[in-house]
Amino acid sequence: MPDDGSGRVRFSEPGAPWWPVLLGPLLALGGMLLDRLAPGGADPIAWVVIGVVLFAPITLIVVVRRRLLKVRLTDTELVQGDETVPLEQIVGAREPDGSGRFGLKPFGDHPAVLRHLGVVVVTLADGTRRAAWARDAEGLYAALSAVLAAREPSS
Repeated sequence: MPDDGSGRVRFSEPGAPWWPVLLGPLLALGGMLLDRLAPGGADPIAWVVIGVVLFAPITLIVVVRRRLLKVRLTDTELVQGDETVPLEQIVGAREPDGSGRFGLKPFGDHPAVLRHLGVVVVTLADGTRRAAWARDAEGLYAALSAVLAAREPSS
């Protein structure tokens, strides 16, 4: 994984894939081709409009999900959505076990952890616990544990 100046990337999730953006144009192209086979089909401009009408909101949804649901763990920071937490503030992590979804403030300024995301309970230096989240919560936990174990103990 690339190095962006904040240390080696240990874990990363983009938040959303780009392939759904192709649904509108592919549907429009398929409809246009099927219309050419049928006598008296719709005007091709109608299919172009349908493709654009589907393309625009799907693109907006993908862009927003990629911004708000991205996860990146480097040697120096944990990025969850729009929130970046320096790893010096994280002192411990609990293995994902299904708990932590309720009652803990999630990272990323989300009101709650989404259902399709797993939770890793993280303890901060001030003693508070927060919910770190990812689709692959076990992978996030393994990477976070490795980074915390490799860190020199604070004196």
